[in-house]
Amino acid sequence: MKIILSLQMRATIWIISAGLAGILSSWLWMYSEAQWKQHLHKSYMSGLSLFETVRDDTPPIDGLQISELPLPLLRLAENGRFSQFPEVAPADHITLLSLGATSSISNINKRMALAIISPDLKYPVAELEKSKQNASGASLASVTRLLASYCSNATIFIAYENKPWVRVDGNAIWGCQAAPTDYRLLAAAIPILTLAFLSALIVNTSSAFLSFANILSGRWSARGSTSYSPEGPTELRAMITAINAHRKAEGASLSKRAMFLSGVSHDLGTPAARLRLRTALIEDDELRHKMDADIDRMTGMIQSVLDYTQSEMNVEKPRKMSLVALVDAVVADFQDAGYPVTLQEQTVKTISTRTIFSDSKPTSLRGARLKTNRMIVMAQPLSLQRAISNLIDNALKYGRKAIVSLESSSEIAEIHIDDFGVGMSEDDLALLTAPFKRGENTAHIEGFGMGLTVASTIAEQHGGSLHFQNMSDGLRATLTIARQ
Repeated sequence: MKIILSLQMRATIWIISAGLAGILSSWLWMYSEAQWKQHLHKSYMSGLSLFETVRDDTPPIDGLQISELPLPLLRLAENGRFSQFPEVAPADHITLLSLGATSSISNINKRMALAIISPDLKYPVAELEKSKQNASGASLASVTRLLASYCSNATIFIAYENKPWVRVDGNAIWGCQAAPTDYRLLAAAIPILTLAFLSALIVNTSSAFLSFANILSGRWSARGSTSYSPEGPTELRAMITAINAHRKAEGASLSKRAMFLSGVSHDLGTPAARLRLRTALIEDDELRHKMDADIDRMTGMIQSVLDYTQSEMNVEKPRKMSLVALVDAVVADFQDAGYPVTLQEQTVKTISTRTIFSDSKPTSLRGARLKTNRMIVMAQPLSLQRAISNLIDNALKYGRKAIVSLESSSEIAEIHIDDFGVGMSEDDLALLTAPFKRGENTAHIEGFGMGLTVASTIAEQHGGSLHFQNMSDGLRATLTIARQ
């Protein structure tokens, strides 16, 4: 069962998780510090015990192994030639130290002498040598604590007063394997990992809102669902549910409007037919023609409004199709009817020379190399055909002829319709897609000002737009749709 949490609950959990991560990190850090101090203290106490063992010949504590040197090695030790011991490798480091006396290491009357053999390092005992006024036991304890602070398995040779040299192995106490596990790196990583995890959750939560906003921005898209699936936090689900209810009500309103207009169109058809029959009885030809024109205009306006409402309802199911084939078929229909409509070669913007070392702009290719490009899109073929036909028809009415061209990228496809009419001001261009709006030069041209409105609505349903721009020879209409 999937648990659905609100933003407030999620934020509370995130804050508590961050606090627990901080507490755990602090505890691990302090625990490691305490364990390390305990390890050093144990090593220090073992040094005191070692001193008493060497001085009084008492048994060593657990973890300390003391053995006497054979005579040959004993003579080498008395002369300070530890490098000649068989167990000492040439790369080993030898640290010599005197405790509790100022005599040299070869002096038999010395208080205590040490030789530390380590395969890894030479121990920094300079600070310890400055504490010669301290008792030998405390000094030896400081040495064993120093050994514990470095991860190296060292062997100690000790000579106390006139007693012979002995070998001491205390790696079980101060060696590398005896050191406690250091959790400080884990303690430092926990806040970082927690921050990264919480950041991912925050981004994921915000992306749910952003994704829905992107879907909602294309709410008229042909690929859009009539309802959205509730996902994400409780607040987002409530928002999606409310929007679904609004869309359902809006769709019902559009359906009622279409049914009403369809009924009006049907109901007005019979009176219009009667009026047309009655106008045939009018003997005045001029009056009869004027009345017929008014009747035609009235029925045409009703049909235009009905077409616009049906386009808003967006009932046609989208499917994958070749935009090139659709445009070519529309252009062919106009050409068969004798209209001056031309389809130019298509242009593709998807060829790019961009690399990680340069940031060049995508290039465009035209011509024979692109003849096999079908420009596949997900669209409503009948609606898109109507929009293209309206734009071509508009270009023929006001620009004498039309030139159609296609341009595409990986995300969008553009259909350009160029005419050779007169230009328009920017204010007039912005009003072209408004219902029942027509240009100043349309007084003697048939139409009701709904063709471009329908085309613009269809473009929005396909995740695109319709816009116009003045060209050197006339006006260009660009119908943009999303390919996916």
